[in-house]
Amino acid sequence: MNPKLRLNNKDKLVLFADLNTMLGAGIPILEAIESLASDAKGSLHKVLIELRRSLNNGENLARAMSRFPRAFEPVTVNLIRAAESGGTLEETLQDIVRTTKKQAAFSTNLRTAMIYPAFVMTIFTGILILLLTFVVPRLGQVFKSMHTKVPWATQQLMNASSFFLAHWPFIVCGIIVAIILIATFVSHYKRTIIRWILSLPGLSHLGVTIDLARLTRSLALLLKAGVPLEEALDLTKHTLSKKETIAVVEQMELSMSAGKPLATGLRDTDGVVPVMMARSMETAEMSGTLEQTMQSLAEHFDEQAEEKLKVISSLIEPVMILTAGLLVGSLMICVIAPIYNITSHFKPAGM
Repeated sequence: MNPKLRLNNKDKLVLFADLNTMLGAGIPILEAIESLASDAKGSLHKVLIELRRSLNNGENLARAMSRFPRAFEPVTVNLIRAAESGGTLEETLQDIVRTTKKQAAFSTNLRTAMIYPAFVMTIFTGILILLLTFVVPRLGQVFKSMHTKVPWATQQLMNASSFFLAHWPFIVCGIIVAIILIATFVSHYKRTIIRWILSLPGLSHLGVTIDLARLTRSLALLLKAGVPLEEALDLTKHTLSKKETIAVVEQMELSMSAGKPLATGLRDTDGVVPVMMARSMETAEMSGTLEQTMQSLAEHFDEQAEEKLKVISSLIEPVMILTAGLLVGSLMICVIAPIYNITSHFKPAGM
């Protein structure tokens, strides 16, 4: 067994959706897992094989899933555990599928927003290599044959071209190794990288909104599955990434331990929690509709996060185009300026 196995949102969506369909058709869970394992590939296949082994040993599904902490979040495991105890596994799987779809859609949008800058920089790198390999060396020979004094920036570009041509095998190998290392680092520390990105100026508020959506959605699912509120808060706290929202949950836990209403802990959150959320939760506690209110708040924060991400994406594109244009323009000036100086010294015949 490899507890370090990971599953992406696509794999988890396939697993939970297919498992829900097969259980709904009356297929026993062990047989369903065996059928899914025969069709799955990669990490999902390995996880399903281990789940089947654990079920054969008499463990329930939640216990088997808990052996893969990097594949299944604690909230998901506890949802399955509560559903197995309450006999509502099919209904809970449907809720997990809906939640996973939303997470996968948002992750795709976030990834798209992050890919665009990388794409633009890749194009710029290609242009730079083309200049260093083909254009600058030929111009350098012309400048040298004419004994032309070139600007400092152009001289540095020519020096970089000479260095690149002299050591290109090592530079290319270094670039390939760097790409592999970066790809490996990103795959292993994806969540940490996303947390860092969402902590940057201008993106921090988006990170808080995403956390509030995750907080309310997780609470809604856990409460619906029958998980006690205190345990649900503790589980939810470990799914959050921003210190501000973690502090909000801790304030809620303190209110509960003091015997006060849950919404009391939201009053002193320095504006992290909107007044609308605090008032909605206060009313929900009195009316006994906390679960439904959490679900409505989750949908509200999901919409807010998507709108903010669209705005950020729309701002990234012109900024990156302008940045790339300035960089390429600077390179072209370094190349064109000395050529202009040379041509300016020539006078038409008869003048």
